[in-house]
Amino acid sequence: LTTPSGQVLKQTLRLPVRSNDPDIARTRRFSLAAGNSFLFSNDVFDGLRPGTGKAILSAGPLARFDAPGLLSSLDKYPYGCTEQITSRALPLLYLSSVAQATGLGDGPDVQARIDDAVARILTRQASNGAFGLWRAESGDFWLDAYVSDFLSRARSEGYNVPDLPFRMAMDNLRNRISYAPDFDKGGRDIAYALMVLAREGAAAMGDLRYYSDVKGGAFDTPLAAAQIGAALASYGDQSRADAMFARAAQMIEARRVETPVWRADYGTNLRDSAAVLALATEAGSRAINADQLTRRVTASETHLSTQEAAWTLLAAQALVKSDEQSGLLVNGGVVSGPFVQVLEDRNGQQDLSITAANGKNTDITLTTIGIPEIPPQAGGNGYRIEREYFDMDGNSIAERSFAVGDRLVTVLRVFAFENNEARLMINDPLPAGFEIDNPNLLRSGDVGALEWLELSEAEHSEFRSDRFLSAVNIRGSKTVTLSYVVRAVTPGQFHHPAATVEDMYRPRYRAHSDTGRVFIKE
Repeated sequence: LTTPSGQVLKQTLRLPVRSNDPDIARTRRFSLAAGNSFLFSNDVFDGLRPGTGKAILSAGPLARFDAPGLLSSLDKYPYGCTEQITSRALPLLYLSSVAQATGLGDGPDVQARIDDAVARILTRQASNGAFGLWRAESGDFWLDAYVSDFLSRARSEGYNVPDLPFRMAMDNLRNRISYAPDFDKGGRDIAYALMVLAREGAAAMGDLRYYSDVKGGAFDTPLAAAQIGAALASYGDQSRADAMFARAAQMIEARRVETPVWRADYGTNLRDSAAVLALATEAGSRAINADQLTRRVTASETHLSTQEAAWTLLAAQALVKSDEQSGLLVNGGVVSGPFVQVLEDRNGQQDLSITAANGKNTDITLTTIGIPEIPPQAGGNGYRIEREYFDMDGNSIAERSFAVGDRLVTVLRVFAFENNEARLMINDPLPAGFEIDNPNLLRSGDVGALEWLELSEAEHSEFRSDRFLSAVNIRGSKTVTLSYVVRAVTPGQFHHPAATVEDMYRPRYRAHSDTGRVFIKE
């Protein structure tokens, strides 16, 4: 800037640059023979866009569960319902040292993350002590128990959970138990609430024995059976506890195939296996085959849901002693404690030579997270998603060339390949030249020419500065249709990331549209 007197003023501004394309995570496991070395270098980022990659190498007991990789994936999880906030924070209560080694910050940083999770969760608490999924409301008993479990564990680990909200949460669980109807099949929310109350010394022993002796065969998930076992174990009734843990293990064996059915407890067979392993190990029960369950839990190399990741980490924490040594050398030096090495795709980072030095083979887990250099073509598993644009008169727009000030109607459609029951998250990132216009426009009837659109009802929608998000529950194969209005605001040529849809609790069912380019002129 040159002033009237001729003085030149200069200022340097740093502009953040962010890519809206989704990260992908790849996990590879291999064995490093005694005396052999592995060069941990930028070669692991082949195929990823420069500057977006992060690689986590772990070895020893925690590597089998990919604990560092799961912690990092949870930290990057982009959505924020109450279950997801809780699942991201729950493992940090016990795996803070691994979190620090993974690059999530030192002790105070981890504590701040947990404190922030507690504060955000409490904003979703209703006046009766219950918790809502996206806002303060009541109705989801299992979610109440899950959040209360986290708050109880956080208090026992020394974190600050205010007394009044915690007391309200416990009172809510007691009230729900008191008025819970009898059941012939189900009871998963009752089992969880009883486990949390038993840990706090607030469960009635008569209730636990009734649900164990009379209703033990009526619980419809392995996790519910194991939670009754954990409650009994906390009260010292190990024989009944072992019987319930054994029942849970039998139910796991009977469930080999995952079906896309609605589960009120956000679970899958993998989540149940990890949770039974964690709870039985915490209770000191030998009624399960821990080695067999461990193999089942660690066999999956697909993307895990927040529930699957959180309970897998709790199982790792219960089984693995943090002081076990990996027996590896890094650039010739001995590494103490958990073996976790992080490499980010940035200039100036030194390559690391990893050597197995203890005279035996060592299992290595390598998780790489980043954005693919070549965007994948449109496709998916279980779903298809399409993105279209219309003008304000309802005419379809094929060209992607606009002028500053143009308003467009974005229409997203999700097609299910078969009858599904799922909680879907639909994510439509904006190109940099667009911004979302009045979110209430369609609801107000301002776009009369699009009355033919049969919009689906969303559980929750967010109109962010860089994307549109919507959570939709589906049961069946009906097409999901969503819409919002955008405005072209900045001239230029912009990359348009793909729109995505995923089943939040069976994330292998997902789809994405094509990427593209948007041209905006003055």
